[in-house]
Amino acid sequence: MTRFGVVLIAEDCSRNEWAARCRRAEALGYDVIAVPDHLNLLAPFPTALLAAEVTERALIGTYVLNAAFHRPALLARDVVTLNRLMDGRLELGLGTGYVRAEFEAAGLPFGAGTRTRTLERLVAELDRLLEHKRPPLMIGGHGDRVLSLAARNAEIVSFTGAPFRPEYGRTALVDAGTLLARVAHVRAAAGARSSQPELNVLSKATVLTRDRRAGVRSLRRYAPDLTTEQLLEVPTIFAGTPAQIAEQIRRDRERYGFTYVTVMDSAMEDFGKVIEHLR
Repeated sequence: MTRFGVVLIAEDCSRNEWAARCRRAEALGYDVIAVPDHLNLLAPFPTALLAAEVTERALIGTYVLNAAFHRPALLARDVVTLNRLMDGRLELGLGTGYVRAEFEAAGLPFGAGTRTRTLERLVAELDRLLEHKRPPLMIGGHGDRVLSLAARNAEIVSFTGAPFRPEYGRTALVDAGTLLARVAHVRAAAGARSSQPELNVLSKATVLTRDRRAGVRSLRRYAPDLTTEQLLEVPTIFAGTPAQIAEQIRRDRERYGFTYVTVMDSAMEDFGKVIEHLR
């Protein structure tokens, strides 16, 4: 069984609007409702708690907390409190952060090595502070160190498939072969763990169309250097009819081992039609 999550964006959102969107996500069949951690959005923990209050079944996740924004002891307290008030429905997602302007606004260093070391320290401290009280941990990223950390320590490894590309000044999707190599890296780094991590993939966009080629071409901004054929193959965007996308997800599960798919807020309604074909 594949699980499905959606990252909901809370920006200038009223309580009633947020509650309605969370209920809608659950009604569409999403297993996880996740909140991001960016300075221009409402804070993740209050929005996550409200999501839990207005839903019944879905887990509530963070996709993902920026490790640099959170001190270990304070985050440990907040995680325990939040998970208790949610009756154990929290899925804790962590990452390095990637928006330089947010680091500058917070007065934090942005170097890649610094951000990765911060995440490594945070994960180690949370394991020490929370011991058996830690909820399921997801770590998301693309680089060797972050994925190795996830493979060794997390219950869920999330593949963004989109490293920062200096030539574009932003992240961009890699091709299917590169992502397969990332999966192989995680499997090797996980080694002989008694319980292998669940593999998640973050999809950037979904286009419902009868013309798959035209659909992926409309998403070229996410991967400017990939050909149409390569775009048709990557598991990080979806284009086609709901039935075609459902079949792609089945193939991706066999090829990559992805048993958990997360989509962005803008795709929630369209991808909900795909979920209907996979239940």
